[in-house]
Amino acid sequence: MIKSTVYMLYFISTISFIYSIIIAAYSGIQTSFLWFWPFLGICCFGYARLLNRAAVQAQEKSGRFPALLLTTLFWLAFLLLFLTECLLLHTAKKEPSPNVSHIIILGAQVRGDTPSLSLQARIDTAAEFMFAHPQVTAICSGGQGPGENKTEAAAIRDGLIAAGIASDRILLEEASTSTVENLRFSQPLLPSPSSSTVIVTNDFHCLRAGLIAGKCGYTDSSTLAAKQFLLTTPHYYIREFFALLKDFFAGNL
Repeated sequence: MIKSTVYMLYFISTISFIYSIIIAAYSGIQTSFLWFWPFLGICCFGYARLLNRAAVQAQEKSGRFPALLLTTLFWLAFLLLFLTECLLLHTAKKEPSPNVSHIIILGAQVRGDTPSLSLQARIDTAAEFMFAHPQVTAICSGGQGPGENKTEAAAIRDGLIAAGIASDRILLEEASTSTVENLRFSQPLLPSPSSSTVIVTNDFHCLRAGLIAGKCGYTDSSTLAAKQFLLTTPHYYIREFFALLKDFFAGNL
């Protein structure tokens, strides 16, 4: 078990370095959380060396506790990550309520004037939903951050109009800088907090967005997942694990 754990750590370390290069080439070095993969690679490599040394010492001194402890800690962390990822995938597969008056499209990174791949996926999914549900009004939510020539809300609006959605079906919320603010600042644009609402975001983000919406007082909300698979999708699913932890300890869930 100890030896297989060491091999597993070396494997994760190698894959992490390779994947960081793939993401940088595919999505650019400005991709959020890109630093995590080389950091994970270094940590796993170091942990493997530490565990290997503990295993050698266990054989020499007939004391296996440190090696077993390190092995147990690794697999407990791996199990927690695995179960969380399963929950993220399960939530992403849920269908939204069809009888809604509004959708809220959560902002994501804009590079200059161009939506990131994640944001474009949200725009495309929202446009498809609005064509199928002509009674729906969209709230585009997101402020302007570094490297963005326009607000994320404006980028979403422009994308919807380019897709053929009428501008009079679109409202803007341009002050938010996080998912929590997206949902809090969009709420006054709804007829009431109890309005039936669909939150449009990427598949990996649906669980956290839904939990935050409940915390913010949305009483009738569901999520619509943008499910286009990108090379960065595994990257964002892993990032979401840590985002869930952060929002949990911040009291946002």
